[in-house]
Amino acid sequence: MELWDLYRNRDFEIRPTLERIERAVRHVGDPQKNFPSLLVGGTNGKGSTCAFAERILRYHRYKTGWFVSPHLVRENERWRINGSPMPDERLSYYVKELRSVFERFELTYFEAATLIAMLYFSDEGVDVAIMEVGMGGRWDATKVSEPAVVGITNVERDHTRWLGRNIEEIAEDKLHLHREGAPLVLGSAKYPLYTKALEKKLRNLVVAGLDFTYRGDVVGGRTLLKDFHFSDIRIDKAVLGLLGRWQVDNAALALTMVRLLCDIDTCLLVKALEDTRWEGRMEILRKSPLLIVDGSHNPYSVAKVVKEAKRLFGDINFLFTGLRGKDWKLSLELLRRHSERVILTEVSHPRGEPVPNLYT
Repeated sequence: MELWDLYRNRDFEIRPTLERIERAVRHVGDPQKNFPSLLVGGTNGKGSTCAFAERILRYHRYKTGWFVSPHLVRENERWRINGSPMPDERLSYYVKELRSVFERFELTYFEAATLIAMLYFSDEGVDVAIMEVGMGGRWDATKVSEPAVVGITNVERDHTRWLGRNIEEIAEDKLHLHREGAPLVLGSAKYPLYTKALEKKLRNLVVAGLDFTYRGDVVGGRTLLKDFHFSDIRIDKAVLGLLGRWQVDNAALALTMVRLLCDIDTCLLVKALEDTRWEGRMEILRKSPLLIVDGSHNPYSVAKVVKEAKRLFGDINFLFTGLRGKDWKLSLELLRRHSERVILTEVSHPRGEPVPNLYT
């Protein structure tokens, strides 16, 4: 049994509050207190940042738990131990055991998934959990974790119905991830994220471009992190396992977060960065003829992928689909501007937009 089996016929409404998940974790014994976490939020790049952090920690012999959202193919991908998805029988066990808890506290799907993560990681005795925030910061269920370090990748317009009408309000919402006593690492010193953090007088700030510095590029189909410096870590050059110039920012953020958690061996670090994989992010499925898949979910990330793909590979065709509730119209317009051929399809998902809607 999958968790989805309990929720497939329900509306995926968002009901902003932390009360339900807080009561639920207390009811099952506060398992999240049995391990430290790295909590990663932001509009784009959360998953990739988590992937880099998880691989670095695993190379340093830490037993890792990793909470992912959304999953790409199978629901089991959301909960991982040392990079491996939860076995089917284990997921079925947690769903059956916790079903009454889900119902008693009226948990949403994401809250239920978060509760499973906390119990699974505690039961497995992980050394550290990497927790990917679902949305925003103020009301996200992952806030019940015990973060040793918090990271925010960036802020762009997305989920405006819940997070705020403009980028300033969205930044304000995401900064609620800050936890007293835990370093807050910002992947950008740009307005408004850093500015809002200063206005709120948040402590323990560690900011890209100010406290840790680096450069990067994509050369010959390889993503390179260059001249990274933070604390006692210096890296002249490291090859990243993920394609795209923006992955340099994600890797630098992950590296800084891990260094704030523990000591790092530079040789192991370089190997971990090159070995990092994260499916569905500028992923080359086939080289001849070239086939790339990317799960960009908002116009900002779509624009970056389109620009990078054209720079690296020249003229390409796009196969596109969208979900209701996302700004797919602007994303589709961006594709049309940069390609003579855009093919539309429909994804098998409750919120998948039908092709006729996409066409109009």
